[in-house]
Amino acid sequence: MLQIIKTLILVLALGFSAGCHTTTVVHKGGDTPYALAKETPGPDKKVKQGSTVFGIYPTTAPMEAGCDRNHPEVIIKTGFVDLVIHTLIGPFYTTKTVEVYCKP
Repeated sequence: MLQIIKTLILVLALGFSAGCHTTTVVHKGGDTPYALAKETPGPDKKVKQGSTVFGIYPTTAPMEAGCDRNHPEVIIKTGFVDLVIHTLIGPFYTTKTVEVYCKP
């Protein structure tokens, strides 16, 4: 049991030191993406998306990422809570945080 706890602490420490994973998708954008900007407004849409069986099968409905006047910027993050869920039950269930920004 002690070996399992040490391994779990090591995995979490590596996760903290490596940082969390972020993927930014910008469709035909010319400006600096919000993921790289120093100050960003709050997202227009923010949802948690879950999936199962190593992330292959989604458990939540797909989200429409559209903006009225322009193309959206979509940021897919693996945050701290997502990392903990992935570390503990990753092969069975995992989550991502999806943020959609509509630039003015």
